[in-house]
Amino acid sequence: MNDPYETLGLTPDAGESEIRRRYLELVREFPPDRAPERFADIHAAYEALRDPARRLQAQLFRFETASDSFEAMAAELHRRLRNARLPVDTLLRLADSP
Repeated sequence: MNDPYETLGLTPDAGESEIRRRYLELVREFPPDRAPERFADIHAAYEALRDPARRLQAQLFRFETASDSFEAMAAELHRRLRNARLPVDTLLRLADSP
């Protein structure tokens, strides 16, 4: 799957309401009966971002490092974990889930 943020035309710091608003705008612009492939991409991107756990996964695992070394990817992952844009209660709920 492509980058869900790119598909919806959003930045990784977009909030839930902004993600939903953009999804609805794109669905009106590309309905399933006129553009089924584009609609499928938009819907898949929205599904990936509407759930807080999947949104965190999308934020953390979009690697665009200059080097493919493990150290570079680990440093990037660590930076993203520090800068994750989810409310604390959501992170605690995710930590408690099996």
